[in-house]
Amino acid sequence: MTRRIAAIAASVLLSAAVVIGQGAKTDPVLSKLAADFSAAFSAGSAAKVAMHYTTDATLMPPNEAAVSGRSNIQAWFQKQIDGGAGNLKLQPKESRIAGDLAFEAGTYTISIKPKSGPPVSDTGKYVVVMKKEGADWKISHDVFNSDLPPAATK
Repeated sequence: MTRRIAAIAASVLLSAAVVIGQGAKTDPVLSKLAADFSAAFSAGSAAKVAMHYTTDATLMPPNEAAVSGRSNIQAWFQKQIDGGAGNLKLQPKESRIAGDLAFEAGTYTISIKPKSGPPVSDTGKYVVVMKKEGADWKISHDVFNSDLPPAATK
């Protein structure tokens, strides 16, 4: 298992190095998936968002433990949507397909309208690793974080 993860990481890093060497570009197939993901989230459908992930995917949100498995990822997204998160826009900056693996790196903006308190806008960045499942690309690893400073603690 460790060798497989190392091989995946090496493949993704090698692909990233090739992209950097050639100048950043995005693959249109992967950019379409990012648009579909954004649309599903913005429509409030955690179930449709979760279908973009492999059954054994890992989501690594900021300031939280990793979330493993599609059903747990769906529950995590449902909690965000129920908390007022919506209007997600993903902007892929780099992506590359290498065999049955792919990566995408980009930026995001999101609006959050909590039930109480003022609306919040966030901007940040993300990296996803995808793998081919049949004819479809699915996210196997997803990490993102905000560009905004952490909220002050009392």
